Amino acid sequence: MIRKFEPSRRAVLAGLAAAAALPAMAQVPADTLAKVKAAGKLVIGNGGAFPPFEFVENGKLTGFDVELGTELAKRIGVPVEWQVIEFAGLIPALTSGRVDILLTAMTWTKERAERIAFSEPYYKTAIAAAYRPNLSIDKPEDLAGKVVGVQVGSAGERFVRDGYASVVKELRTYNELPPALRDLEIGRVEAVVNTLPVIRYNVSRREKFGLKYSAAWDQRDVGINARLGDAPIMAEINKHLAALRAEGFLDKLDEKWFGAKG
Repeated sequence: MIRKFEPSRRAVLAGLAAAAALPAMAQVPADTLAKVKAAGKLVIGNGGAFPPFEFVENGKLTGFDVELGTELAKRIGVPVEWQVIEFAGLIPALTSGRVDILLTAMTWTKERAERIAFSEPYYKTAIAAAYRPNLSIDKPEDLAGKVVGVQVGSAGERFVRDGYASVVKELRTYNELPPALRDLEIGRVEAVVNTLPVIRYNVSRREKFGLKYSAAWDQRDVGINARLGDAPIMAEINKHLAALRAEGFLDKLDEKWFGAKG
């Protein structure tokens, strides 16, 4: 089951401000795992526009994270309900209790970890750039003087803002990744910075545009998210992730959605 939730920009900003102002304990539910079992469903927040982790195809939400979340709910013993939320609204949706957990390719950052909990990593990733065929962007410093596109609230945006905002020609922001990539195709931006597996996947499906991508610029962990202090649901998530890793389920998902590693 999929429900679409698109907060207004004002609502997102208000939610972010409110969440940041609240003390950590104010965000702790009594016991999300007990709530999930009593309600008979696991409500998962997901961005819905980050292929191949998650995207809508023929009206249906699909991708790596969707298969993982469906299997996770199955092992918890309840059906899953997906809420597709614009990326900038995901953390407020979790901290406010609108969703039970987030499973949406969220990379660990210190700032995020101060607001939400991260499971053990289920995917290893990195920051990288896709760029126009007439350019050579091998290292982050090569972004200097370029028009760069980033997704609002993403690790890619934070990477550029923290280290290179003063040297890029222009930083253009997008609520979701696909519009940034479309602008890269037609030359409105010269580079798009995001996570390497997603950049590689999307560039490989745009061969006619001759786009290129850089090597990894760092290393990042991707985890499932719960509210701070919500120990029962996080213990349950980590237990099942360990089993899925041991059984080879995560490796099979990786090969299915990203291709065999050469």
